Amino acid sequence: MVTPKARASSRKQGQRLKELERAQRMLNAKKNGKPAIPDKILRRLASLNLPPNEFVYQACLEKLLRGA
Repeated sequence: MVTPKARASSRKQGQRLKELERAQRMLNAKKNGKPAIPDKILRRLASLNLPPNEFVYQACLEKLLRGA
């Protein structure tokens, strides 16, 4: 059984790794001149005519990026 201390440590490590991956992805995007969100995904988001709600926008963006 995992102790609460180990579980918290594991979660923090996962968050650190996720942030490092994001930073690396952003650095590569700046270096290569490619946008972080592809134009294809942005066009799909625009075609959905979403309401001006950040939560809805983020949810749809995550789904599209996951499927891309």
